[in-house]
Amino acid sequence: PLIRPIQTRWNDYDMLGHVNNVQFYRYFEFIILDHLADLGLNWQQDPVIAMVVESHCHFRRPLPVARHIEAGLGVAHLGNTSLRYDIALFECGAEEPSAHGYFVHVYVDRTSGRPAPIPETLRKGFAGIAVPDTSDSANAPDASAD
Repeated sequence: PLIRPIQTRWNDYDMLGHVNNVQFYRYFEFIILDHLADLGLNWQQDPVIAMVVESHCHFRRPLPVARHIEAGLGVAHLGNTSLRYDIALFECGAEEPSAHGYFVHVYVDRTSGRPAPIPETLRKGFAGIAVPDTSDSANAPDASAD
């Protein structure tokens, strides 16, 4: 898996003094988009782009006020036109995540909006962060249809 720090911001926190739950999805999105940028995906010009079709977050414990958190990213399913990222968010130095979940991306042709094969350059990068598929969503239609 890939582990990256994510800097928190003042407006990430709520009146209870911890990261507001809605921010967890933004952190999920951040690590995915950051990795896609590293792999060379150009959202403005590439003919095949990723669309989110499903997401889930299991909140286990609050993330307290901190300068940054750590996010882990792995690919648990890699199909022809879709993949499922498994993501975990950690308080720095913690062994157990404060939250974990997944995002399912379906790759589509920019013009037609129809599913399209995942580009080979991205596929190679996804294979580099493959993790075992252990979630309950492994049999979900969107994650395993292809």
